[in-house]
Amino acid sequence: MISRWVAFAALLAIVAVPFAVRPRGAPPVVDERGGGESERLVIVTPHQEPVRFEFGRAFREWMAARGRRVEIDWRTPGGTVEIARYLASEYTASFRQHWTGALRRPWSARIAAGFMTPPPANAPPALPGDEVAAARQVFLDSDVGCGLDVFFGGGSVEHTRHARAGRLVDAGLVGTRPDLFGPEAIPQQLGGQALWDKQGRWMGACIASFGMCFNRDTLGRLGLPIPSSWAAMADPRLHDQVAIADPSKSGSVGKSFETIIQAEMAQAGVVEGWARAMRLIRRIGGNARYFTDSAAKVALDVSAGDAAIGTCIDFYGRFERETLTAIGHPERVGYVAPRGETALDADPISLLRGAPHRELAVTFIAFVLSDEGQKLWAFRRGAPGGPQRYTLARLPMAPRLYGDEFADARADLGENPFNAGDRLDYHEAWTAPLFGAIAFVVRTMCVDTEPELKAAYRALAQAGFPPAATAAFDDLTLVDHATVSGPIARALRSVDPLAEAAWSRRLVEHHRALYRRVAALARAGR
Repeated sequence: MISRWVAFAALLAIVAVPFAVRPRGAPPVVDERGGGESERLVIVTPHQEPVRFEFGRAFREWMAARGRRVEIDWRTPGGTVEIARYLASEYTASFRQHWTGALRRPWSARIAAGFMTPPPANAPPALPGDEVAAARQVFLDSDVGCGLDVFFGGGSVEHTRHARAGRLVDAGLVGTRPDLFGPEAIPQQLGGQALWDKQGRWMGACIASFGMCFNRDTLGRLGLPIPSSWAAMADPRLHDQVAIADPSKSGSVGKSFETIIQAEMAQAGVVEGWARAMRLIRRIGGNARYFTDSAAKVALDVSAGDAAIGTCIDFYGRFERETLTAIGHPERVGYVAPRGETALDADPISLLRGAPHRELAVTFIAFVLSDEGQKLWAFRRGAPGGPQRYTLARLPMAPRLYGDEFADARADLGENPFNAGDRLDYHEAWTAPLFGAIAFVVRTMCVDTEPELKAAYRALAQAGFPPAATAAFDDLTLVDHATVSGPIARALRSVDPLAEAAWSRRLVEHHRALYRRVAALARAGR
């Protein structure tokens, strides 16, 4: 018995030591006019190491030239979906403490579920005594924070959601920096897509396009040409060769699928375009090598030859091209944004409510939007004013950087999003209200049913696409436009999690049965 207690005491000491010696609180932050310690800026981001390295290095040097020592504390909990969950959780905990502690008011499940939920645009005024409306107003009037300063990257859809929830606040730049915002600088819209929030709660840091990365060697072995449209990924010869990320795990991947839908709607109208896009997405899913949780994995696997083609945001595709060029293989990997089929999006930066280092955070945002910051996105590694270690190969927000005087320094190979013919004009009303529903449908129609989907599409191709089997494969029962924009969208907006779960189970079971029936029909030659 004594020996057991001795062992237990030793184990307890081992566990307790790290907690006893860990530093308490955040590192010290000195007066912003300078001092012995560095100032600290906390940024949450889905951006990968190249972006973090180049902007961290450049901002430190830029601030040092102004007599201030700065260090950036990068927080990377995952992609935009994980960041959204993290921010929602942290703000809920922080506001609850403020509500019950400082204000001494009772907390409830209704307040927790509703204080960051904006009311519908046509909702009647809140009734007197509505605790949720009162809590929301207190939150919007407060400086409640989550210990973070800046949200950097993630797409305009995500930043708009955070802004509507109240987690983002006006950085004070849109109305005070005409050199950055306005007709002579960064326009408010491009091709129907907002580049910055009119209330100043988020601003595009660079422009993102969505397309395909491809491996020329693998395509050559398969006898396939360089892709020029989204439909190229549906070619049956690409069976098991298309790398795709789960759109419910990545905002940029969700934007890729939204772009496919927008392109079809531009050709055939909203309802028929939706149907055409769903059938195309289903065929692309039938060629999937996998559906990964990591959007970055797609370009890496295409680069390695583990897949022939994949959907990706421009940065991942161009970065792999630049990496291979640096080691002597410039032709192995390419990236294409299908001409006339690709909508653009702002990749924003924003100030978080209650930022503990607000002045420094606003200074960083202004730096990212300045010529010094924009050149980091656009210029090749080693070009004057450009990045030092990594060529980021992103499209800058500032139209002036597309001028001929910068052509030799830019890494975008002559792409210019301000040329109308290269882009697909975005119609927000068509798909923006369904952005979450699109990811939900793709997940249940393709990701959760991957084995059955791939088997069905393979059987179809091997049988030469017989009519009955093909018609069954193209059946859109439960995922037609009316159903998705109606009951499915309402279920996803519901505060009842069981509503979403019920639709998820229904869709998965329906599609598994559908794909098994398609495979049987195809094998029978029908």
